[in-house]
Amino acid sequence: MKLKNERHGGIIVLVILLGFYLLGLYLSQSTLIMLLLLTAFILFFTELIPIAFTALMIPVALSISGILDANIAFSYFGYKWVIVFLFMFMVGEGLFRTGAAQKIGNGVVKIAGTSEIGLMLLIMIVAAIMSGFLSNTATTVALMPIVVAAACSARISPKRLLLPLAWAASLGGTLTVIGTPPNGIINSVLEELGMKPFGFFEFGKIGLPLVMVGITLSVTVGRKFLPDAETEFEGKSFEEVEELRTDKMWLAVVIFLLTIASMMLKLLPYQTAAALGALLMVAFGIITPKEAFNSVSWTTVFLFAGMLPLSKAMETTKAAEIIGNSVVSHVDNPYLILLSVMLIAFILGNSMSHTATTAILSPLAISIAQAANISPYPLLMAIAMTSSIGFWTPISTPPNTIVFGPGGYTFMDYIKAGAVIEIILFAMLFILIPMFYPF
Repeated sequence: MKLKNERHGGIIVLVILLGFYLLGLYLSQSTLIMLLLLTAFILFFTELIPIAFTALMIPVALSISGILDANIAFSYFGYKWVIVFLFMFMVGEGLFRTGAAQKIGNGVVKIAGTSEIGLMLLIMIVAAIMSGFLSNTATTVALMPIVVAAACSARISPKRLLLPLAWAASLGGTLTVIGTPPNGIINSVLEELGMKPFGFFEFGKIGLPLVMVGITLSVTVGRKFLPDAETEFEGKSFEEVEELRTDKMWLAVVIFLLTIASMMLKLLPYQTAAALGALLMVAFGIITPKEAFNSVSWTTVFLFAGMLPLSKAMETTKAAEIIGNSVVSHVDNPYLILLSVMLIAFILGNSMSHTATTAILSPLAISIAQAANISPYPLLMAIAMTSSIGFWTPISTPPNTIVFGPGGYTFMDYIKAGAVIEIILFAMLFILIPMFYPF
């Protein structure tokens, strides 16, 4: 049966790629990119082929169809955050192999207790606060090994805590201008137009209530829809670490802290700090080269690097602009314009990188605001916030992508657990934004 399914998967891939090659001869690139996006989603939901390789199919299809040059389509495997993910998995492995993560995890359990709700609440609060002042991506990669260790110490499946960690990191990023890339992009657009940018904590006017409600929903409604503990977990349990190198525990902790501090204080570029941390873990014998290679969640790497060129293609083909214009062309009521922009950000934000979504939609929002003779501030704030609460898919935000492989999640796990939360937060944004930023 497995061989038969694998054969079917191969046929499906060949048919899809041949189809896109032929359609590329007749259809516009913007139409082709929308078809590719739809195809990717169908494959993600059905998992006819492994999700990581569905993502790999994206740059192949973009190259074959001529939408992107091959050098651009595959360049994202060297993208900043892909490199950070890859090497931080190795740094985290050092914490496990020396027992440091387990010790910290035991400490977390002592504070929060062994109850799932208590652990989830503490983890989410810490992650949200950290994400406000660090990158939400860096926060997730830093806390992930500790969360896994705490879950194992409390005899709770890490599946139950890793997705809430990602949610909290994304929510916390909305608190300040540096918490998440969309906020910085919005300010850059305003500065380029000679308009006053949002203040450092001004995003928190909307972000703080978003964090509070989001965490509350996560530990109540969202928790009920998280995958069952019995589901297979791809991460590392304590039993798998046969012999802890406790004599090198503090060295591993020092390397870990120096790596994070180098990122936080911007002493080194993120990818340089992560690579240096991984290098030192191996060079000092904290982990072996084989352990370093095996620690990487290649699903995460392939998923992120494979989907990023889709964002670039959406931009170059102007597919996102076409979608936006078609939706708002017949709308003149400010509230309906806001709702339309939010719906576009919701759809695109769950379909590709939230950073790319914001970069694509921000100039469009300015044009819409000028045409409708309304303030661009509520529209820009809506784009930044809506794209940052993409809980429905593992490709919407870096935190979602980071926990996907280690947590052993499926595409549908994200929708089941995040659907209600995101819908409520979406409605909340629609109410709050005009209150703080009138049209």
